[in-house]
Formats: sequence, C-alpha cells, structure tokens
Amino acid sequence: MNSKLTFLATLVVLLACTGCATRNTTSGGKETSILGGVVTVASESFQPTNPATLDADTSKIIGKSGPSGRKISLFWGTLTLHDY
Repeated sequence: MNSKLTFLATLVVLLACTGCATRNTTSGGKETSILGGVVTVASESFQPTNPATLDADTSKIIGKSGPSGRKISLFWGTLTLHDY
C-alpha cells in the first residue's frame, strides 16, 4: 500500500512540474503544449498529420462554416483531432 501511495505522489509531482509551453508556428498560428505534450493545441495549423496517429477530421462533423485550422493532439500525437 505504501509503494502505491509513493508512486501516485511521484506521478502527481512529475505532472505538476511539466507545465506548459507556447510557441509561434511558421504558418502564423500558436501551438501550446500542456503537461509535457499530453495535450497539444494548435491554431492555424494546416500541416498534414503524422501517419502514425489516429486521425479524426472534425470539419465533417461541426466545421460547416469553413476550416479553422485548429488541431488538438492527445498523448504525444497518438490521437489527433483537426478541422481542415
């Protein structure tokens, strides 16, 4: 029981220390990484997605007014949701 509690406390401390970072992209948008890349949100990102990701094009569902260029990657790019 004590080792599980120690592991959980260590995991919480590591996630709290990773923080977030924002950078400007070459297309003029911004890319923000949260929790060391667990969640990455990019605006004006019309770059093609990595072939190793599970890709979902949300423009077919909710983006009827035109592409926004918004991209959300979860778990270091394992799952990517994009609107373009």
